[in-house]
Amino acid sequence: MKNLYISDMDGTLLQSNGVLSDYAKQKINEFYEKGVLFSVATARSMVTATPLLQDVRFSVPIVLMNGVFVYDTERKIAVKYHEIAESAIDKILNAFLQYGMHPFMFLYGDDGNLSIKCAEFDNDGMRKFYDYRKNMLRWLFCEIENFSHITKGQHPVYINYFAPYEQLKPVIDILETVEHISFAFYKDSYSDDWLVEIYSADASKANAARDTADFVKADGITAFGDNLNDIIMLNSADRAVAVSNAVEDVKNIADIIIGDNNSDSVVKFIAEENGIEI
Repeated sequence: MKNLYISDMDGTLLQSNGVLSDYAKQKINEFYEKGVLFSVATARSMVTATPLLQDVRFSVPIVLMNGVFVYDTERKIAVKYHEIAESAIDKILNAFLQYGMHPFMFLYGDDGNLSIKCAEFDNDGMRKFYDYRKNMLRWLFCEIENFSHITKGQHPVYINYFAPYEQLKPVIDILETVEHISFAFYKDSYSDDWLVEIYSADASKANAARDTADFVKADGITAFGDNLNDIIMLNSADRAVAVSNAVEDVKNIADIIIGDNNSDSVVKFIAEENGIEI
């Protein structure tokens, strides 16, 4: 039986400092050499995920931005992507703007490049998101006065915002009424803020994981996660595995609970199942 192992990154595969350990890199490369089907499914984009994965090889595509992209790291191209429906864009933006919030909008161009539009930095969470990326990704960001104009050939694929739960909850209530979208709303792994991520209803970690499994003709999926945005993927997998540092809602649906993310528990679990020395 060909099994696809697919793991969330932050809080699951990565250490708590947001990096992939040298040990994990070694094991992932062993998986590649021995034909073990391994991938990742993350909320990160190709520009923030791929630098963390530059020392490892994947024989299957990876899932980015919560399923917006199925991405081939070898060829550095999107195998598949999902655009937010045009009918939903204004409703999403108005939900934020009526509460004085200005989200980040990610656009995928016909040229295969990603760009990020931002109007204002309303709080520390949004500023930190920008500051963390501005030096290495300054070319991605385009500061604008408003979102009224999207250049032809630029396709909105993802919108996000960081804020305290109470501030975001009224926006979430509106988003629940918007058709043709999905969103993830959960506590950020690296701050006290909550994060909302909005994308096409056709995009999800679950759908993208199944697409990846079909791509490599896998018979089953074993998924690993720690946070609320992983639940849909875990529920759709043949086996759901939670790390011990996962939130309770994730642990409650898991078939198996392994060690924590700082112990490289995901790669150790996969290695042991496939007769690879730990």
